[in-house]
Amino acid sequence: MVRALYLAQNEATVTVGLLYQAPEASADASEASAAMQMRLAEESTLEKALSSVQKKLPQKADYRLCDFLIISENTSEELLSAYESIVLESGRGRAAAKASILAVSTEELEKQLEAAEGLPDRLLNELKQESGRMPRLYQHRDGMFWPQLTLQDEELSAAGTSVFRKGEQRIKLDAQQTAVVQLLSGMRGTHTLWLAEEPVTIRRCSVSFTLKGESVLLRLDCQRGDEAPQPGAAQCAQLARLCTQTVQSFWQQGIDLVHLQQRSALQYGVGREKITIKNDCPQLQTVVRFLPE
Repeated sequence: MVRALYLAQNEATVTVGLLYQAPEASADASEASAAMQMRLAEESTLEKALSSVQKKLPQKADYRLCDFLIISENTSEELLSAYESIVLESGRGRAAAKASILAVSTEELEKQLEAAEGLPDRLLNELKQESGRMPRLYQHRDGMFWPQLTLQDEELSAAGTSVFRKGEQRIKLDAQQTAVVQLLSGMRGTHTLWLAEEPVTIRRCSVSFTLKGESVLLRLDCQRGDEAPQPGAAQCAQLARLCTQTVQSFWQQGIDLVHLQQRSALQYGVGREKITIKNDCPQLQTVVRFLPE
């Protein structure tokens, strides 16, 4: 039972990895207890690599529970599209699989798999824990944020960083920038940022906009984490600046992070919108408010 598929490539070859559960596991149990294993195969094409790695499994590969797709940092958009076509045509995987990046080379992954007992189990557990922050494979053509996992000294963890991928465009985000993007996109879950040199945990955030011509008022109404102190004015002001800078930075790279153009079209009508991605970023004022408990 295949639980995750790994994709990587270099100039001449493609590597496919299958994270699978041994045949003695309960075939239809998403939380089956049998130990996880991982097999890798490197070939000249995606189809050959996929066929080769399937032959290494103890029985015919079943992709019904293939809930995750992991890629290396150098995996191209062309390879992703080719894999998506295979999924749609033959069912070897799932178009709705949750997607992430494993920030380690294939060579290092092979080495760690040989040295670290139980690594495949830990990999699946980490994927499950971070699944709420992962986009789905079928979204890759529209551009999406891929969270990153790290593997160092046989230890797996969520890096907190991410990469925005659209076509061959790549924007790498550190942990602070990633948390800001997650807030602005309304992603569920708890987000922690360092504001005024102190950690601030946000467990819920509502984002709203008011459009006035070519200017935008962006408002974030946040709820702090349980038992966390109420953030001060300086921390709110810093978060507001971070949000403004993030929206402006993406706009300059041709990405409307918070869909201001669509909102403008809805408010003023298609063809009469006052905000378009072809123009300079609109004047943006951001206000952050933490709700009292």
